[in-house]
Amino acid sequence: MHKKIGIGMAAFAVIEAVVTFFLVMKPLFINPVYSQCNAYNEEGKTCIVKLFGKTFASEAEIANNQIILSLWDTIVNIILIYLVITGILLVLAFCFYKGFSFAKSYLISVFGAKAVIGMVPLLIPFANLAYRNSIKAFGVIDAVICLAACVFCVYQNSDEYADDMLFTDEERSAMWKRGITGGIMFVAMAAVTVFTNFALAAYGSYTLQGGNWSIIIGWVGSGNDTSIAQGIVLVLLLGISLIGAIAYTRDGEWALLYFFSFGAVIAVTDLVAIIERFAWVVKTYNPTKALAKTGDETATAWLSSNGMTSKWWIATVFLILACAASAALAVFAFTKIKSKFSFKHSDGEKKPFIALLIGVGSLILSFAVTMVAVLMYDKLVFTYLQFGAMDYMYIILYGGVTLFLAAAMWCGYGFTKFGTLALYILIASNNFSSIFTVLGARTSKIAEMARQGYNFAGYNYIICAVMYILSIVLCLGIIAVLVVKEVKDFMYQKRYS
Repeated sequence: MHKKIGIGMAAFAVIEAVVTFFLVMKPLFINPVYSQCNAYNEEGKTCIVKLFGKTFASEAEIANNQIILSLWDTIVNIILIYLVITGILLVLAFCFYKGFSFAKSYLISVFGAKAVIGMVPLLIPFANLAYRNSIKAFGVIDAVICLAACVFCVYQNSDEYADDMLFTDEERSAMWKRGITGGIMFVAMAAVTVFTNFALAAYGSYTLQGGNWSIIIGWVGSGNDTSIAQGIVLVLLLGISLIGAIAYTRDGEWALLYFFSFGAVIAVTDLVAIIERFAWVVKTYNPTKALAKTGDETATAWLSSNGMTSKWWIATVFLILACAASAALAVFAFTKIKSKFSFKHSDGEKKPFIALLIGVGSLILSFAVTMVAVLMYDKLVFTYLQFGAMDYMYIILYGGVTLFLAAAMWCGYGFTKFGTLALYILIASNNFSSIFTVLGARTSKIAEMARQGYNFAGYNYIICAVMYILSIVLCLGIIAVLVVKEVKDFMYQKRYS
């Protein structure tokens, strides 16, 4: 069986490499070189393409200042990519053929990575419109095949692990149930990322939660397209979801916390986006204004002319689907781990309990206060809340990490102490610079109003800056968790109780 499967893996690697060349490598790497050559010729500049450029070109080809483009750099890049995506798989297929047990573990990583990479064309936009659909279709098909191979390798590896650990039939059954549960959660998260991507793609350049920009990060204006960054966040969520689903098969309960945290944050964020979209409709729709228009234009036509196009509806539908899928994922994961969120403690554990409560509370409050500051500044800039698509990605990522660390810390995972410290350093540094950004905006606003003959105090700017300062002060709550020695033992007891 191992020999047949090993030969099948090698055959798949070769077939995949060939198809990848014609559907991905050639259109994205080789064709642009010839397109550039044709562009030069159309401009009246003589241009040819040679494998090594001018290195081995004849004197006649070099004459008359002729432009000679080289394919060698492109081919080297393709070879290096194939050494990674195909060469490693061929080596591991041979090891699997020979029966080496380590090959199963490495094949999980290779097929898992290839499954996520296959989803990249669907989640991250690229400029070559002519080949976009074919590359997306191939990527999805390849991702599904690689995911199936990854699941098979997980099954083989887990079965071997159960034999080594002398698992009973009940323990084996529990492990397979965890595997199925992890698979369900991964599929749900995959659906969330795809629905979210379709919603963002349908936004296009529309301003309502759709412009590919971010007021929070400061990516606004021309030349600040955030579509690639948005896709990277979705790919990152999908990749960690696959790792979590695989780890949960071996009783990695942290995966439940991950799916619960990000599912909950995505659901709430999408719900806010949905409410804001329809609130915009209610605010924008004015029957009197619509009926006052000439001709037979209806209120629906008036709304369409003011932004409610088919893309608006498509984006809204996918937002609702993403919200429903993420909410279901969060509820499903929470039901599996709700017993860990206990507030019970003995009288002798009161000190570490309070210290842990301070740490978790400060983590959540720091996020809440930061969001208040961000919302205030957003409103100061636009006079009303106006998020770009990347702002929602920012909130999902920041909120998901915050809730995950808070939940994991309360459940007794020791790594959260330093994970929270790293998050605090990152957020505190960003919020510290935001203080000066807000105060600088206040100074500019005061000068602008003074030129118009108005007195302007800018108290809202001051309050916003105070919120940023407060968010940094709240970061000091981690000190309680790091200083109180009994916290470590208390977290250990909660983790394994």
